Amino acid sequence: MGDRPRLGISACLLGEAVRYDGAHKRDAWLVEVLGPQVEWVPVCPEVEAGFGTPREPMQLERTPCGQVALMTVRSRRDLTVPMRQYTAKRVIELADSDLDGYVFKADSPSCDADRGLFARSLIERLPELPVIDERALADPRERQTFVERVFAHHRDDNLARRAVTVSHVSGGVRVSQPDRVATEEPLEIRLHGRPFAVIMRTPGADRALAAGFLLAERVIRSADDLGTIEHCTDPRRSSAANVVNVTLVGAAAECVERVLGERRNVAMNSSCGLCGRQTLESLAVDAPPIGDGLTIPSSVVITLPDTLRASQTVFDETGGLHAAGLFSRDGKLVDVAEDVGRHNAVDKIVGRMLMREQLPLADHVLCVSGRTSFEILQKALLAGIPIVAAVSAPSSLAVDLAKAFGITLIGFVRGQTFNIYANAHRVLG
Repeated sequence: MGDRPRLGISACLLGEAVRYDGAHKRDAWLVEVLGPQVEWVPVCPEVEAGFGTPREPMQLERTPCGQVALMTVRSRRDLTVPMRQYTAKRVIELADSDLDGYVFKADSPSCDADRGLFARSLIERLPELPVIDERALADPRERQTFVERVFAHHRDDNLARRAVTVSHVSGGVRVSQPDRVATEEPLEIRLHGRPFAVIMRTPGADRALAAGFLLAERVIRSADDLGTIEHCTDPRRSSAANVVNVTLVGAAAECVERVLGERRNVAMNSSCGLCGRQTLESLAVDAPPIGDGLTIPSSVVITLPDTLRASQTVFDETGGLHAAGLFSRDGKLVDVAEDVGRHNAVDKIVGRMLMREQLPLADHVLCVSGRTSFEILQKALLAGIPIVAAVSAPSSLAVDLAKAFGITLIGFVRGQTFNIYANAHRVLG
């Protein structure tokens, strides 16, 4: 992890002559103002895909069957397949390159942030990556917000691991060497400025973690209940970065006094989740069963742990973090989160989707790197996730909850085998 944020960028914006006409679109602010503060990773999908420069202009078109095609303007050549093949490989490389943001060229058939084939694929693979296009950079407020998100992303990535010195023993020989461990620090969640809970977590995605936690605690029921979630900015507090204040709106705001009065303000261990505070009976009143609809083949189930493991960047350095991954029905990774706590990783994912107003997640699969406890099944239920898979075992209460509320629970997904503990009808083959 370097000292400066790493940003992907459309190469033409740095002055590289990669445009279709052999020209560039150099942006002086990016090169001269932001440039000295960051490390650029220039990318030109058209050139890297082998289309060359200069080249015939291309555009995106809608096909008769409703698909999007990349077509040359004059000769009418369909370049969709080579662009998608290049994109699939390049996006994986960029996902593993510790990017903290990306600046796209607007109105490009590959790089437009809203429509470009390459840009959309990268954004889907890295949904939390701060992105912007050069048109939005013209707005000072948009530009400032983007820069702040980039440096916050870089800070969170650095905070997730900590350098230590260890004595490594092998064959009776002891050697002192540097190593990294996963960071565990308390996060204080406040409601309207008043203490509500303290969670032991790995720094990063704190706002999403708070949102997911409050949903699981039933303090909120939807994104409509959230006003703001902000880190404490009191310069007098050295721990300000470990405090978030949540402001609720509507009916949720009216219940703050009752919620705070009923709450035991205790520090939660990173492995204990909700400590079994809610029961199956209370959930029966609070959450409806998961409906049928989603099915996935066995061939997809067995790929989930390896895909999740390949995305655990901090685990690679520390070996000390759990992970949760949200997948589409075809096994494509939609989002991933790492944390010292299994339940925290799930809260981070659910919280992000909540803030995007994408709940319920009825067309998705959750995969976790460890065992499945009652708390993890509870969070999946409240997010509307119909299938939960894990590389290890479920607890008895997790199985009971899955059976009671229609969740397909899969455990011991290792190699070509796995066990289905509840609602096996959703897994085909």
